[in-house]
Amino acid sequence: MRGVHFPMAPDKFLHFLTLFILLPFSSSAFTPSDNYLLSCGSASNSTLFGRVFVGDSALPGLGFISEDQSVSVTQENPPLNSTTSLYNTARVFRGSSGYQLSIKENGTHLVRFHFSPFSAQSFELKSANFGVTVNGFAVLSDFSAGASVVKEFIFKIDGTFVEIIFIPSGSSGFGFVNAIEVFSAPPDLIIDDGARLISDARTEEYNNLTSQVLETIHRINVGGPRLTPFNDTLWRTWIPDDEYLVLNSAAKPVSTTQPPNYQGGGSSREVAPDNVYMTAQQMNRDNLTLDSKFNISWDFPVDSGGFRYLVRLHFCDIVSSALNELYFNVYINDYPAYTNLDLSVLAVHLLASPYYIDFVAGSHPPGVMRISVGPSDLSSPLRMNAILNGAEIMKIATLASLPMDKKKSHVWILVGSALAGYQVEEEEEEERN
Repeated sequence: MRGVHFPMAPDKFLHFLTLFILLPFSSSAFTPSDNYLLSCGSASNSTLFGRVFVGDSALPGLGFISEDQSVSVTQENPPLNSTTSLYNTARVFRGSSGYQLSIKENGTHLVRFHFSPFSAQSFELKSANFGVTVNGFAVLSDFSAGASVVKEFIFKIDGTFVEIIFIPSGSSGFGFVNAIEVFSAPPDLIIDDGARLISDARTEEYNNLTSQVLETIHRINVGGPRLTPFNDTLWRTWIPDDEYLVLNSAAKPVSTTQPPNYQGGGSSREVAPDNVYMTAQQMNRDNLTLDSKFNISWDFPVDSGGFRYLVRLHFCDIVSSALNELYFNVYINDYPAYTNLDLSVLAVHLLASPYYIDFVAGSHPPGVMRISVGPSDLSSPLRMNAILNGAEIMKIATLASLPMDKKKSHVWILVGSALAGYQVEEEEEEERN
């Protein structure tokens, strides 16, 4: 599968910042209350996209509880062209073991696991097979990382800590991780109300999204290039939509150089960065008769296990010359999801004002999520069009627990204050720069 947990070769994984740099919006605009960036298995700090990951072996006040459950490993011959040392070390878990992080502020958090396998000492990290739990819930089960990959989860955390446990499984007998991120999300990233549950029978309201565990599967910058964490306030990666288009000739990319007009009640830079709303795909009406009607469709691979998905679609009218010109329909898996969508009304009667809509749907056929936009019957022949600026697909996890190792699990306890000095130092350095 593609998306935020994009598998790619290690050199591409480390260097995709150089592929494209757009408007350099500062990621420092959002400062999370909780902000853990761990370089696992390292005694020194590593920097990635201007963010300092603190070596978990060098944290002040941190004592490793059981050395026989965990070991640090280092890549013996790292790539010469590496732009970061973050993926040159890893922590290997030979039994159920992990971290406990103190939490300052309850609410939605983003949790990311970085995996970049290499050979070191007696460990071939590609052969590792393991599970991961967060506060007792299995987020990864029988997982193996054959290539560099980032797994992102969105959690609501109620309590004073988050506990992350790695549980070896299978014949390998160990698990590993290169880096971990745990940080607070903005309050408007996931909200409870307003999502639409889409099925063949009807469309109805879906509530309580914040109580779900979400795994990001795809994060797409529709009509635009790859966006790196440098261009995103929540340090996300957005990939182009080209390979997912069902019919490339149906779509025509469009872009603007004008920043979006953010308004209350709409989207925000934390929900999606400016660059997502400054590009789009629109209907390609070149060489077509005025009354030709067709949809633009994208097919995204997803798990075929009967899961539901949060499908977040991003819109910003950068194609109209005046208000009330653009009306179109949205379809999920070929079912009507939103009919006669009028961005002029939704976006507070402003052009180029970002807006997003959340849908919840299963995959149909199994293993495929189809998103389509097409003209509305309200469209005039001269202004018939449909657009999409961005798309995110997140699996709504089925919560379960994993069997723990029969031996007592051992946890590294990280108190928030242990990282505070590094966080303050990093923030002050960014301000100086």
